[in-house]
Amino acid sequence: MSASGSDRGQAFTLEGTVSALVVVIGVMFAMQSTVITPSSSGAIDSQTRTQLQQKANDILVITANNGSRDLSYYVRYWDPTERTFYGAIRPSIGYGVNGPPGDFGEMLTMSFTEQGRHYNLIARYRGNESPNDSGVQRIVYQGAPGKNAVVATYTITLYDDNTLTGPKSTTRELEGYDTNASDNDDSFYPIPDVVHGPVYNVVEVRLIVW
Repeated sequence: MSASGSDRGQAFTLEGTVSALVVVIGVMFAMQSTVITPSSSGAIDSQTRTQLQQKANDILVITANNGSRDLSYYVRYWDPTERTFYGAIRPSIGYGVNGPPGDFGEMLTMSFTEQGRHYNLIARYRGNESPNDSGVQRIVYQGAPGKNAVVATYTITLYDDNTLTGPKSTTRELEGYDTNASDNDDSFYPIPDVVHGPVYNVVEVRLIVW
């Protein structure tokens, strides 16, 4: 190929790369500039609720597919000594107004808290009393949801050989913990082992936004 042909080829390649970058930056800007605000009466219209719902769904899906720090990671980010999640304020409100740590918390803060929204994040799991029994552990609790709240859910599976993921976690597997919160030892984990075989429990992560 001649020098001029090589130059044209490089120019076309550079032009294509720049065009692709422009598209990506444009999409990112559009996502970041979407601001959802309530009306003066506090109500939100159907379009705004749809946007809130989509954001909530997207955050759960993105986190669920975030490699080693997925939704399962956050459900297992538990401190058995303090009997709450690592870094949480207290068991009744979890992380409260602070939100969970890491990328998950940053997405929630940018998408909702900084837009004047509130959210609750809970883990609903199968109980061990009956097939229809269930329990709830608050990861984030910011109050009673408003009447216009939207709900997004994502179901994950915990396995017997999973371990806790907090800073002080050990190689102890989930099946080595119990749900007795009154024995003052370091083996408390609120989600019980209710399934025979390798599955430990099935957990619905529920994000409520208003």
